[in-house]
Amino acid sequence: MSRPSRVSSTDIALLRSIGEERSVVAASHRVGVSRDLAVYRLERLARAFGGPVARGRRGGPEHGRTTLTPLGERIARGGFEVVELLDARPTGSLARPNLLAGTYRAGPPPEVTIGPALTLKVAFRAAEGERIRVALDPEAIVVARRRFPSSARNVVAARIVSIGPAAGASGRTLAVRLGGTRVRVALTGETVRELALSAGVRVYLYIKATALRRVGPPETGRRAPARRP
Repeated sequence: MSRPSRVSSTDIALLRSIGEERSVVAASHRVGVSRDLAVYRLERLARAFGGPVARGRRGGPEHGRTTLTPLGERIARGGFEVVELLDARPTGSLARPNLLAGTYRAGPPPEVTIGPALTLKVAFRAAEGERIRVALDPEAIVVARRRFPSSARNVVAARIVSIGPAAGASGRTLAVRLGGTRVRVALTGETVRELALSAGVRVYLYIKATALRRVGPPETGRRAPARRP
């Protein structure tokens, strides 16, 4: 069974951070996303799996605390291995992934060279010099106006080309240019306002190696020559 496209490594990291911090604000800072984006991700997971993954407490001795539900704990504990077994039921229009073509380099670390000015670290294996395609979900990309400490293997400077409405949702879609490559990024409207994003603004994109997934069959007849040791 394939991994549900609405669940990213950032979602799982957020759930695990909530389990430890007992706070959406603290967890969002730890993962490197805004509180608004963290709440959006929790609501999206609840819609996808048909039940809440976290609950906030408004009264009593744990006022202001947020804890994981049994479903959230299961996802946080088992990661993608558990997610693949859950009955995901996404609602609404899903954002189409960015499809990028490039050449695989075994490294270390393993990388995919996409055009003359963009190389991204990945977590999967392929043959040295193989031409492949990778998918990158718009919702798996974290946007910031400056660099900050992060576990993301890819931190890439980009420039916003345009900002438009997201299909079937209240969020926004950013079109950014990485070198000569155009990539879409999904954000909430609140995040766009918080970061004062607009066309022409320079930003940093944080992309985990695990967020880049190989898709489709290997391309034939376009194998790059292997490099000599």
